[in-house]
Amino acid sequence: MGGKAVRTLLTVVIDILIVLAIALAFRQVAVFSGRIAHQGWAQAFNALTGKLVIPFGIADIKTPYGGIFDVDNALTVIVLVVAEWILSSVRDRA
Repeated sequence: MGGKAVRTLLTVVIDILIVLAIALAFRQVAVFSGRIAHQGWAQAFNALTGKLVIPFGIADIKTPYGGIFDVDNALTVIVLVVAEWILSSVRDRA
């Protein structure tokens, strides 16, 4: 019974990491295009998801579309995906 509880808990954590990674990937698309980033709903979404971004301290890159490539956001997505992969490997062994 303990193994099943651990697997269930890991599955919930993995699902949360996936949802966060998808939200931050969408944020990356929104800030990449200045036209989208300046819409009201996108500003609210970016303010909300911006709190999830790990501050690596790497400068953003301006895009030719009036937006930015948020390097910290992209690295956060990578961290979340790698963490999900590691946890899924642990879950499969549990």
